[in-house]
Amino acid sequence: MTPQQISDICEGRDQTIAMWLDLYDHYHDTREAAGRLSIAGSLSLSTSGERYEDKLTKAFISSKTIRKRHRETGDCTEIPARENFTAVLTQTVDRRCWTALMDQLGFDQLLDEQARREFHDGLREAPAAFTSENCSATFGHIWGNRRELYLRGIANVFAKLDRRFRSHDGFKIGSRLIVDRALNEWGSWDRYERRDTLRDVERVFLELDGKPPVSERQSIAHLVTDAARNRANLPAVIHGDYWRVRIFKNGNLHIWFENKDLLDAVNRLLAEYYGEAIGDGYDTSEADDAPSFHLTPAKNFGEFFTSEEVARQVMERAEIRAGQRVLEPSAGNAALAKPAREAGADVTCVEIQPGLAHELGVLHGFANVIEGDFLALDPAHFTPFDCIVMNPPFDRGRDCDHVRHAYEFLKPGGVLVAIMSARAEFAEDKRHKALHRLVEQAAPVSRWGRQSKWFDLPPGSFAHAGTNVNTVILAIRKPE
Repeated sequence: MTPQQISDICEGRDQTIAMWLDLYDHYHDTREAAGRLSIAGSLSLSTSGERYEDKLTKAFISSKTIRKRHRETGDCTEIPARENFTAVLTQTVDRRCWTALMDQLGFDQLLDEQARREFHDGLREAPAAFTSENCSATFGHIWGNRRELYLRGIANVFAKLDRRFRSHDGFKIGSRLIVDRALNEWGSWDRYERRDTLRDVERVFLELDGKPPVSERQSIAHLVTDAARNRANLPAVIHGDYWRVRIFKNGNLHIWFENKDLLDAVNRLLAEYYGEAIGDGYDTSEADDAPSFHLTPAKNFGEFFTSEEVARQVMERAEIRAGQRVLEPSAGNAALAKPAREAGADVTCVEIQPGLAHELGVLHGFANVIEGDFLALDPAHFTPFDCIVMNPPFDRGRDCDHVRHAYEFLKPGGVLVAIMSARAEFAEDKRHKALHRLVEQAAPVSRWGRQSKWFDLPPGSFAHAGTNVNTVILAIRKPE
């Protein structure tokens, strides 16, 4: 669609709004005149139908001043009836224009489920004005990012199917996924989004295999339902074109992917989306005599700085109080150290890069800055800290090394809060098993009775740093 065509559509939108306003004025002039002529007085039209059209009709027939309450302040404002109708009319027309043009251009098919939800949620209450400039910006963004949206859709599908996908080595799909409590005691889907997600996975494989989507009755989800309803035969195994599924009486599903070529194709797309920027795509098998900690720094020093939002979540769980001694072992640009200082803590920073270490002291004003490799520091030379907040390098399991080493700097009863690779919670190689033993011995940082130690960060929490790697927060307390 050319810019001129979009301009013509927007001009038609403006003319539509103008005609409706003319009709509004004519309606109320006519209604008032008729009311004066007849003993019946003024008549009102009834309202019914779809929510937004019903809202539009109510605004159209109203001639009274409207009182609107502001959500933030609770204050009420009086709005002239015609002004209110103009606002409701404009939003209704814009909402329909955005939806229609998205459909005509076929752009709805370019969006993954998350992007479609975000787009349509944005139309509900206050859609953006349907102008040539906004159309160019919106659809230009979708077209320019269509590959990213496609890849994100695939990543989201597998992440929803099994939370442990977030932890697969290199963020790749392994030969098996486990879907916990997918079915209820009658063999039906416990939550329909699990069924829909399984169908999305099947759609991805069909698409990569050059085949069209299948009907509901031919889908793997329908085969699972049929088999699960025969409770006497469970556990049972069913086979599809790309996988086999074992169904258990407790409602769990174990899914094996049996087409290696398509599995490799999915993993290449996932690697393109998540990237190897943090070096997580490594062989987890290590020799028994491998060193406990990595002896060399991470690639590019694992420099992926913490955003303000992620730092806020770390601080919420750290619960730092004035006067506490806090350690930041990979201080970087002070994204965690600064809010810790603002909370009244005495902060010690460690930074391996000389330039950043210099800035921590000179630019950011920290008095206690240690330039060097944190893993080379001896905890015996330090007074134990009340709290440790950290965003260590993830490269090849180094986040495990740094967290385990940092724990030795913590006093009994102290709190450690770390940003980690999502694989840290579930991976089973040597380094991660050592981390898991430590986490099992530690206590949770109880907040309002919550006993969790691991907390998922939203997808894309480090997109600003050039990676879509999935991340979590580990929050633990050292037993007293």
